[in-house]
Amino acid sequence: MFDRRKFLKLAAALAAAFGTKGLSQPARAALNDIDPRTVPKLLYLQGLSCTGCSISLLQADSPSPLSMITDYSQLVFHTDLSATSGAQAMELINSFIDGQAGDYVLAIEGAIPAGMPEACIIDHKPFADYLERAARTMSGAVAIGSCACDGGIPAAEGNPTGAVGLAEFYRNRNINQPVINIRGCPVHPDWVWHTITHLVLVGNPNLVNGSPRVFFERRLHELCPRYYDFQEEIFAEKLGDRGCLFRLGCLGPITFADCPTRWWNGGRTWCVDTNAPCIGCASPKFARQKDLPFYRLSEGKGRNS
Repeated sequence: MFDRRKFLKLAAALAAAFGTKGLSQPARAALNDIDPRTVPKLLYLQGLSCTGCSISLLQADSPSPLSMITDYSQLVFHTDLSATSGAQAMELINSFIDGQAGDYVLAIEGAIPAGMPEACIIDHKPFADYLERAARTMSGAVAIGSCACDGGIPAAEGNPTGAVGLAEFYRNRNINQPVINIRGCPVHPDWVWHTITHLVLVGNPNLVNGSPRVFFERRLHELCPRYYDFQEEIFAEKLGDRGCLFRLGCLGPITFADCPTRWWNGGRTWCVDTNAPCIGCASPKFARQKDLPFYRLSEGKGRNS
């Protein structure tokens, strides 16, 4: 695990990259106390990814996308957000990974194609090469989203790429580099920047399965407002019906996340609120098994059937 000093540096880097206007006054004060000359930069790279997590972060309600990009910015590179490209971008990336540009934190979005390195290439070199080199020079690593944490959809059963998450990639190469996992497909903006706030104000968070316990400790099922329907065996028979969605394949009982109490889209809605079953995107096993589709009728008859 990171020691407190490394966690504070990591927190400062991420907070600088994603903005702090939406944070409380104590949180902003804590960030302002950090000497910017000692704050490492954030190098954000993407593997096998749809860029959905980046889009989610840019749709954050507080802090705003403008604040994330322009205020307190220490984001040195992001494939989609950076103005630099081509040879200039590669010079920048290599300067950090080779240890020539000072402290930095590596943020990864997307899976690593461990079984097919040529499936993800940056400047004619496999993505995996950059990750191995970065392990020797970075201050810390953060996996953002299900693909970066556990392989996600690119690691679905039968996929020939052999996709894995960042932590597994390092374990398989006997690289002792801890990774903070922030799961979700896409990741919730709050899960990222609230973690940052905790790191700054408190330090090392309590983790479960490598993720912040405060967001991923309790089963989504037990937090769900339709839990009463489940207890009373009032089940929805088809998409759009009211009632518990368990018979339609809801994976809330095996998924640990606080979506029912946090909601999405600036607190406006979440999956079950729109009558869609939870597909378990915050689970380490998300999208991995052919025999566990997102939507299914397989849980038996309910009292109201």
